[in-house]
Amino acid sequence: MKLSLSKTAYALIIIVLGVLVLKQGGFLFIPLAFAFIGVSFYLKPVQWLESKGFNSFWSIFTPLVTGSIIIFFAGYFMVSQIVGVAKSMDSDVNIENASGKIAEFFNDKVPDGMMSVDKEEVSESMKNMLGNLGMPLIGGTFKATGWVVSNGTLALVFTFLILLYRKGIADIVTHLGNKANAKEHTELLLRLTKTGQQYMSGLGLLIVILTTLYTIAFYAFGLKYSLVFAFVAATLAIIPYIGTTLGASLPVIYAYITYDNHYIALGLIGCIVLIQSLEGNFLTPKIVGGSMKLNPLASLMALVVGNYIWGLAGMILFLPLAAMARIVIKEIEPLKPLAELSGEKITNTE
Repeated sequence: MKLSLSKTAYALIIIVLGVLVLKQGGFLFIPLAFAFIGVSFYLKPVQWLESKGFNSFWSIFTPLVTGSIIIFFAGYFMVSQIVGVAKSMDSDVNIENASGKIAEFFNDKVPDGMMSVDKEEVSESMKNMLGNLGMPLIGGTFKATGWVVSNGTLALVFTFLILLYRKGIADIVTHLGNKANAKEHTELLLRLTKTGQQYMSGLGLLIVILTTLYTIAFYAFGLKYSLVFAFVAATLAIIPYIGTTLGASLPVIYAYITYDNHYIALGLIGCIVLIQSLEGNFLTPKIVGGSMKLNPLASLMALVVGNYIWGLAGMILFLPLAAMARIVIKEIEPLKPLAELSGEKITNTE
């Protein structure tokens, strides 16, 4: 097989430049990417309202405002709950009990004479750590809220404008290149839109189901702030491999350092493992996985690249964007093997 060094060099340069442009232009491309996915989510309600005789402006404005109001009140409630968790750390957390358990565990594992851990020193260190954690957690929450509001507002504007001019944009895209391929381009746009619709609707349904299951489990064990911990765990579950573990660890740690009865933490671990098994083996493949059509290797690569380029936003966005990119790549003959390599039907070869 002959390898063209010039073509390879050009391809690498294009990839590097593309990554740099995306990374440096995140202030523009992140809300634009959210808007692109949001368009696919709001398209059906907009088309339904237009079919009922509403003009384009109100057909777009009504679902966007309705969705924004729901998100705003849900976000306000969750932020207030997170602030409540941060403020309650000093009063709710049983420092003495937790530090005693940690010191006892460490001293049992380390041979006598080598090193010993003093319970009072551990307790003082934990108090300092938790004392310094509350305000940064509150500050970080408000900082993240500000980022979400600013980028969300910009994404909302982009979504409105794209939906308003969607027919003209679609007409331009479908007539790019050879006019004989206009029908194929139209079908490609429809598949991209359908992928976005399935992903967003499936993701919303998955978060609702997981939040319900986690809330029931946490409430059954008497965990305070059951709903906020459940929502955070369910929301972080949209980040594959990492999010589920991170989201589940928060209520377990809180229960361990808050309650004297550590069987509560063990019970939470058991319930979380059961719910995550249900989510990983049934809920995600059936609800969200069908729209992605990406194998675990491609999903993990999209996750890593997205985190490098846009951080948390990239980890959320790059999965649906990778699924959409795969649809486009399948239509380009030289890149079809790459699409097959990222697909869920890839098989081992001997």
